Amino acid sequence: MRGVYTLTIRLRRPCRVRIGRHVSSTLKKGLYLYTGSAMGRGSTSLEARIRRHLRQDKKQFWHIDRILGCKLARVLSVVYASSTSKVECRINAALLKHKSFRVFLRGIGSSDCRCEAHFLMATGSLRSLQQKVRSCYAKMGFHPHVLKSPNLTSQTAFRNPI
Repeated sequence: MRGVYTLTIRLRRPCRVRIGRHVSSTLKKGLYLYTGSAMGRGSTSLEARIRRHLRQDKKQFWHIDRILGCKLARVLSVVYASSTSKVECRINAALLKHKSFRVFLRGIGSSDCRCEAHFLMATGSLRSLQQKVRSCYAKMGFHPHVLKSPNLTSQTAFRNPI
């Protein structure tokens, strides 16, 4: 499967993260969203990309890898949808129209596009945030699926979305 996804991440306490070679930042306690896409097959498919983000033992390649490498970070849910084109920037722009989401630090997750960032700080309850994310996907014509388990890496998770 190819498509777009949004991770909902909780930081239980502030966490210092190295973003670039000479840049680090302290992320505040709270909820965050990260939107990405996976347009390949096999190891670069949507399923594989999401599973990779959920693993602890991985090479830190992207900004989000360094953030998720923080022991205080936990992925709470994943909203995803099938797509034949790269639409992560459009989803991200739709999310930023909500007052609940804002850019935390410019450039995180958007080094390959012109977006301000694909990593957003969120305010509000987890339930309302998840509803807003699903709503953004639906308004853009996608049929969003949601994975809500702490153990999201099972082989059947994508065949039987929650």
